[in-house]
Formats: sequence, structure tokens, C-alpha cells
Amino acid sequence: MKNTLFLLISGVILAGCTAHMMETHGDTLQIFKTGQEKPGKGGVIRYLNTGKKSWANARRKDADKQMQKFCGGTYRIVEEGPRSKFGADMPIGKSVSMEVDEYTYVRFVCEK
Repeated sequence: MKNTLFLLISGVILAGCTAHMMETHGDTLQIFKTGQEKPGKGGVIRYLNTGKKSWANARRKDADKQMQKFCGGTYRIVEEGPRSKFGADMPIGKSVSMEVDEYTYVRFVCEK
């Protein structure tokens, strides 16, 4: 039981150490245009901005790596800002604490 709990907690912690690509555009060829396409190549990525500062910095570095890999080189940040998202109820003793997670969203475009 302890091993299972340890593995579960470790998995949650490791999953929270990375950034998540939310949207990409311009990365595939399209034969038919619908008029809804965004110009250029780029996307939106987010990372959790709560917890220890070193954790947030590591997530930001991961976001930078993912943007650079997606673009195959340099990119430019167009917009960046926080957005809150409600997390889970955390039971602590006889009370319950509501956790709120704050994510930083970054919209970027690839430069050639």
C-alpha cells in the first residue's frame, strides 16, 4: 500500500514539472483552407506557476524547450499572462482546503 501511494504521489509531482502545449498552428500542410486558420506557425503553451519558485522556473524552462523544439529554432513571445484554474478539494484533518492553481499562458510565433 505504501509503495502504491508513493508511486502515485511521485507521478503527480513529475507530471506537474512540465509545460503543456495547448494549441499549435501552421505545423501541418492543408489542402483546403476554411478561413479559420491562424497565420504563421506557432501556438499556445501553459505551465503551472504555483508552488516553489524553483519549480515554476523549471516549468518555464521546459516551456521554452518545447517552443524551441516545435519551431525548430527561434520563436517570439506574442502574449504572456496568468490565468487561475480551480484545483481539487484537499482534506486536511477535519477540514477541507480548496486549492487554486495559477497557470501562465504563453502565445508564441516561430521566426525563420
